[in-house]
Amino acid sequence: MSDKVGVAIVDDRLSPNGVLLARRRAKGWGRERLAVEFENVGRGLGLPTPARAAMAKAIYRHETGRATVRDDVYVQLYCAVYNATPHELFGVLTTEVSSSQLCELTSHQFIPVHLGPELAAELVRAESLDARDVLWADCHSGVIDLPGDGSCELYVFPWGVAVFHLVQDLHMPSVAQVAAWRRDAYRSAQEWATTRVRSATGSDTPAAQYVMSMYWVRKPLWSGPALDTAMRLLSMPRVLLGRADEHGDPALDHAEQVERTLLRDGFDDSRIDEFGVKGVSIGCASWAGLSYFPLAPQRALQARDLVDCELLVQALWCYCHGVHQQVEQGLDPTPPPEYGWRWLRAMRSRLTIARPRETAQHVALRQAVLETSELAKHLTAALDLLRETGG
Repeated sequence: MSDKVGVAIVDDRLSPNGVLLARRRAKGWGRERLAVEFENVGRGLGLPTPARAAMAKAIYRHETGRATVRDDVYVQLYCAVYNATPHELFGVLTTEVSSSQLCELTSHQFIPVHLGPELAAELVRAESLDARDVLWADCHSGVIDLPGDGSCELYVFPWGVAVFHLVQDLHMPSVAQVAAWRRDAYRSAQEWATTRVRSATGSDTPAAQYVMSMYWVRKPLWSGPALDTAMRLLSMPRVLLGRADEHGDPALDHAEQVERTLLRDGFDDSRIDEFGVKGVSIGCASWAGLSYFPLAPQRALQARDLVDCELLVQALWCYCHGVHQQVEQGLDPTPPPEYGWRWLRAMRSRLTIARPRETAQHVALRQAVLETSELAKHLTAALDLLRETGG
């Protein structure tokens, strides 16, 4: 990595470093005054500082986004003058980051595949899955091999849907890094799940159409309002990524600058439904995924609570989507009698009506997931279609 100032990110969409601008303006300094301060601080720290004019020019480039701060001397000067950490000011600057600068979290990916009851039964036999249940729904499941890091458990529901549950522990220095990792992981996960199902069933019809994420935060980087903002971003991390660059990769530097700005100014989105309990947990649900941090682990929901809820929701969502696809192709859906509209009506009731002995946290979780996934609407629409066609 170069130790020179001027590793530039120059295009038609410059993204100013609002954190640096805000810090300097809060002190009431111009760039020349900050350069003088750099010179004084550098002398005290024994750092070889450039000439004042050169530093003022570098400050301008750093603040306007024309260059990324990568020179270790400037990193130390900014941090000393502003009494801040490198992560607060710049995000990720080096490939080597200490463990104290990493967020520890577990990624849960849910990959549903619509099979139909016959292929579902074939998949259960091929993978030697055992009978069990998820919440109140019967299914078969088992651990299967996963290439690379992490683990995978496959769930097959009798109404003809398989859901892969991939689990991987991550250590990330920013939400932007999670977003970039997620984009790449989605591509490979969908391809792998499709190949696995087709190989096991001997059919080239099934295909994984999407991936749903959940992030369980074990050790956050943030605190206070920034933690709330970070959890919202984790529930829909793609908002940090702009258009892909010429190589098809997200512009990570730009994403990190967006993240720093949002962590400073706050981030709210009407599409996010928060289901945490003050002092106990922070939970966020969106169309794109879930994020959860147990502030009080003994009183908060357990990871299994979120996993089971998401497994059942995705299995039902995928089933309803299959019904809609058949109708859109001009066909009358013909599900097995035991999984027709009366069954869907019962599932909708179980999902949307609180049980007498459920805790408020479980009810809040389920309502948030149902609202953001729009599963209740899908169930009602599929129910009406099946009743109309006699399914």
